[in-house]
Amino acid sequence: MPVLVASLVVSAVLAGCASSATAGPGAPATRSPAATASTPAAARIFSSRHYGYTEALPTGWTGGQVRRKWNGTGARSDDDSVVDLFQGPDGVEAWAIAAPTKENLAAYTRTTTRAAAAHPCPATPQTDQVMTISGAPVQLVGMQCPPGSGFLVQLAVTVHDGTAFVFAFQNPSGTGS
Repeated sequence: MPVLVASLVVSAVLAGCASSATAGPGAPATRSPAATASTPAAARIFSSRHYGYTEALPTGWTGGQVRRKWNGTGARSDDDSVVDLFQGPDGVEAWAIAAPTKENLAAYTRTTTRAAAAHPCPATPQTDQVMTISGAPVQLVGMQCPPGSGFLVQLAVTVHDGTAFVFAFQNPSGTGS
């Protein structure tokens, strides 16, 4: 179940920037028959050795494994060696981390948002909503870092069986797609 939930959350984050993101672990990108003939090769499957999720990266995206597993302390960003980093077109990035936690979803999301304020994101996100993906609660937050800059950061956080997963999307153009 944690792999499914994590994969679905990654899909939700990547779907914000590419229409070929999938809704399930390891599923191929969905394409219409007319688009298949002129579309490049299918998405590449990525499996995180350290964090236990699998995802189909949108066509044209690249990704790499973490060098070492995160211990759950300190603020993380896309340039840390403990994040699975995915790079898309036009400087768009997505990254993922996971760590053990005793906090619930709301508390872990607050902790994550406070840590993002060090990057310099606002302490209070501009958007904050809880949704359910495959029966699991996921909290989505969005902010411009620094405030008013146009640099859009979106986080999807879920906690399952004592493990917190954080999936981040950042777009320097400030748009959600």
